[in-house]
Amino acid sequence: MPLEKKTVWIAAGFCVLLVVAILIATGAINLTKKTAKTELTVWGFDSPSVWEKLTAEYHADHPTVTVTYRSLSPATYETDLLNGLATGKGPDIFMIMNPWLSRHGNKMVPAPIEFASAAMVDATFPTAATQELTNSGAAYALPLYMDTYALIYNKDLFDKAGVTLPPVNWLAFQDLAKKLGKNSVAFGGSESTIEGASDIVALLMMQDGVPMTDKDGKTRLTGGEGALSFYTKFTNPKGGYYAWDNKLPTAFERFARGTLPVLLGTHAEVVALRKANPALRVGIAPLPQAPQAPVNFATYAALSVWVGSAHPVEAWQFISDIAANPTNALSYAAAANVPPAHRALIGQFENDPDVGVFVRGSLTARPWYRLNEATAREAFSTMIESVVSGAATPQAALRATEDYLNR
Repeated sequence: MPLEKKTVWIAAGFCVLLVVAILIATGAINLTKKTAKTELTVWGFDSPSVWEKLTAEYHADHPTVTVTYRSLSPATYETDLLNGLATGKGPDIFMIMNPWLSRHGNKMVPAPIEFASAAMVDATFPTAATQELTNSGAAYALPLYMDTYALIYNKDLFDKAGVTLPPVNWLAFQDLAKKLGKNSVAFGGSESTIEGASDIVALLMMQDGVPMTDKDGKTRLTGGEGALSFYTKFTNPKGGYYAWDNKLPTAFERFARGTLPVLLGTHAEVVALRKANPALRVGIAPLPQAPQAPVNFATYAALSVWVGSAHPVEAWQFISDIAANPTNALSYAAAANVPPAHRALIGQFENDPDVGVFVRGSLTARPWYRLNEATAREAFSTMIESVVSGAATPQAALRATEDYLNR
């Protein structure tokens, strides 16, 4: 390059630097301006200790984002959450239980496609999540875990009775109850003595192919008489399979004391039983099944984004990173002591002695649509009690329950 051209370029460069210097000096360019910070709040019913490591690690990976977790009482969580949302002081992210989309979906922001979709949920989590957490191709929440039902038994009482293997179907189950005798199996009672009794009856119906709901969301229990009759016959003192007195202390109390051989329950119940009595030798076996395709029932929490959030994109990025990333999903499951929901982790833990039965059960879990699960649980419990007491036939009890839930 000729010398005069070099001189021109040097002079031009000097002028640019001079202009930049002037702009900095006058404040037009602020070199000290900080990157915008984002503060996300999460409301849930986990212990704060579950989220301490997860939120700290997320902040380390995303320095401009701070996540604050607030723990609410599980007993009043839904009411407290709704009060917060109604006053405009809700969180960016909140935990929901799996049936809540039907009644709280208008409070949730669907995920941007880059973070989640119905297809992504179907590929990443068990089918129940797709059926309960998505709508019209969009994802409204991602599951944190997925608990299901299993047969829980006392190994010492099985050994004492000479029972070598737990039952795999309902015929073997009723034979086991007959062998073990009175007050041996938590099966047949209402919610007053058996936690999850309503779920168990619904499970029996679904295994029998009962529709549970129609296309309009109305309760339809046609064909459920057989399942209800089978369940309640275990409380009949005059029958050959009398195994449960609905006036006894609860199944949980009796199992924790080491006097009840069998109950049907979730992983959460196993955790609580072991906490109540660490000396228990608890066995866990798959839920008995009908001859048709296997069906289980899931209960789980998921994360969703409030429509009033000022940072919906950042909130969904956080949810995706926690729930859809196998490493973080595993960290959550370990901290919360729950069965993981991510398909990659299901394969990893399918033979685990603690959660294996439950994660395998999640693959066959199917939802039971209930606009209000507490109301449905109460209605099913009343239905059970009416049959057990002889106040109604199974057919009449089913019709009354349908009418009550569809009013």
